[in-house]
Amino acid sequence: MPTDKKRKNRKLKTEAMPEAELATISGEELPIPNGTVLDPLHTAAQPAVPRGRHYTVSIAIPGSVIDNTQTAELATAVAGQIARTAAIFKIDEVVVIDDAANRQEGTVGAGAAFLARVLQFMETPQYLRRALIPMHPDLRLAGALPPLDAPHHMRATEWAMYREGVVVSSIPGEGSLLNVGLDKDAYVPQALRANVRVTLQMGAQPTEMTLQQPSLGAGKQVLFGQLAKPSSPRETEGTYWGYTTRLASSISQAFKDGPYGMYDLAVGTSERGTVVPGPDSLKLPLYQHMLIAFGGPLGLEECVRQDPALQSEHHDPQPQKLFNLYCNTCPEQGSRTIRTEEALLISLSYLQSAVQRPHMQQR
Repeated sequence: MPTDKKRKNRKLKTEAMPEAELATISGEELPIPNGTVLDPLHTAAQPAVPRGRHYTVSIAIPGSVIDNTQTAELATAVAGQIARTAAIFKIDEVVVIDDAANRQEGTVGAGAAFLARVLQFMETPQYLRRALIPMHPDLRLAGALPPLDAPHHMRATEWAMYREGVVVSSIPGEGSLLNVGLDKDAYVPQALRANVRVTLQMGAQPTEMTLQQPSLGAGKQVLFGQLAKPSSPRETEGTYWGYTTRLASSISQAFKDGPYGMYDLAVGTSERGTVVPGPDSLKLPLYQHMLIAFGGPLGLEECVRQDPALQSEHHDPQPQKLFNLYCNTCPEQGSRTIRTEEALLISLSYLQSAVQRPHMQQR
């Protein structure tokens, strides 16, 4: 499967991957344009919000977890379980490592592409999927998966400070209308590209307005919104706002080209890692962006052996040298093998208190 350009923001670009993009701004106050009529009965002051979360946690998973499944039904179930686990533990980024053997340059392995597509599908709010996620055979069974039910997957009866939307119409000089999953469209004064996914700040209460712009539909009742950064709900309110999906051609690439720059704390999980007596005994340093890496059917060690960049730099690359911590989160296991989707649940449960502790101590 040929690749396109590198993924940017929420966009994962391969030739047949969704063409959804994310438009962001710096989060400054935006003026209300001329011709806008606000409904004073629905205008409300912004309430104080609790302190947000400024650190991020990413996970890296090899695409071989899908290659190891026997049927499309099982592959979809495994990908869905990974997506659910990521949401439960508030993972901010999922890096899919393409560890397919004998892969040609400029192509993406079938397992990695399948996993990335299902992860994107699951993370996208249901009311945006038709506009953002094109039909594909890999997603044939994804509609039957249990939903993430994450905070940004809001129902039409719910109201929150932030909401995800997609641009449905846009006129330069007049603004844009967006579908935000409510009975009324949202309006922003910027002219955005159609079919772009954006995060909107909607206010504590609905602010209704009557459009005066003829090209957008004069007299139409809409909701006024402001563009916000995708990280704003997490940083201002501490609200989990889903994960981004990124393809990496190797495990060394998983450490590069990320949305946060370099990761200042990297953790590897393996049955050959250091055994820590218990989560309370694990002390992690203060960090801003953490990456937790998991191996495929043959372990994290095989991902390292499959990496041509590491092979050229080191005659015999050792995985424990790539990470600040290389640990075994399930010592004395009863089964000979632990599947990656099982290791994900075990390790994130094991590490959860240690991941949060450095930042809790700062407060």
